[in-house]
Amino acid sequence: MDRPATSRDIATGEVGLREFALEDADAVLAILLAAEDYMLAATGYFPEGGDLQSLFYALPDGASLDAKRLLVITSGEAVVGVCDALVGWPAPDVLTTGLFMVGPGQARRGIATRAAAIGLGLARDGGFRSVRASCPRDWEPGQAFLARLGFTRATLDRPTTTNYAVPPRTPAVDAWTLVLPPGEP
Repeated sequence: MDRPATSRDIATGEVGLREFALEDADAVLAILLAAEDYMLAATGYFPEGGDLQSLFYALPDGASLDAKRLLVITSGEAVVGVCDALVGWPAPDVLTTGLFMVGPGQARRGIATRAAAIGLGLARDGGFRSVRASCPRDWEPGQAFLARLGFTRATLDRPTTTNYAVPPRTPAVDAWTLVLPPGEP
């Protein structure tokens, strides 16, 4: 992912997905702090300033820090969302996302759908056979979003380590999987 990927969206202008840069820190932190409902559903805690730093180091058992990627979702020039991913975990042909969100003020504008299409295209073109995502069991907007994209849910009896170490008080999180069609020759 050397270059930003973009997709034209009539409602929102240019939508992109690119690697996090240091100058994105304030915007990403503001997005995390504004997403209290989601953060409570995902972690069991209110968001706080250290959550951005945690995204860089949060890994499930057996995952390498080298596999970690932090991306930002852009609309025009503005950073409007965040995605953290693990490349090649839990298997070499799987891309795993633990967090994929646009800021609360950007929801329902098609931005997340466009950014997901860019990311799924990059995953397919990169040779990945599937994408695995996590979603809090009680987070209906995320479940509906993943289902619309074609992901299928594996309901789990206990919290899973889809892309981060699970603290003892974490709410139940389900793993969702999308098998990617082969890339074009």
